[in-house]
Amino acid sequence: MSRSYKKHLWVTDGSTPGTKNSKRFANKMVRHNEDVPSGGSYKKVFEPWDIRDYKYMWTWADAKKDWEENKEYYLKRGITLKRHYRNWVTSVKAK
Repeated sequence: MSRSYKKHLWVTDGSTPGTKNSKRFANKMVRHNEDVPSGGSYKKVFEPWDIRDYKYMWTWADAKKDWEENKEYYLKRGITLKRHYRNWVTSVKAK
């Protein structure tokens, strides 16, 4: 198992169901568009925020602050600070 980690802790909506279909649709529109010259101008057909809307940076300090503010909620569900850290590592930091 790899022990490498991401350099930047950006979280995107790449795993949401609509994102994959949006990318397919955008790709199909670019391929079937006759007005797109060769080179990098294909990027101007669709804006990136039309394909992927949600992106934010979630550091461990932010996650820890969230856990401390909602401590009762997390403890009712059996999520300790250690477990919250593990969830953060697997969902954000680990590749």
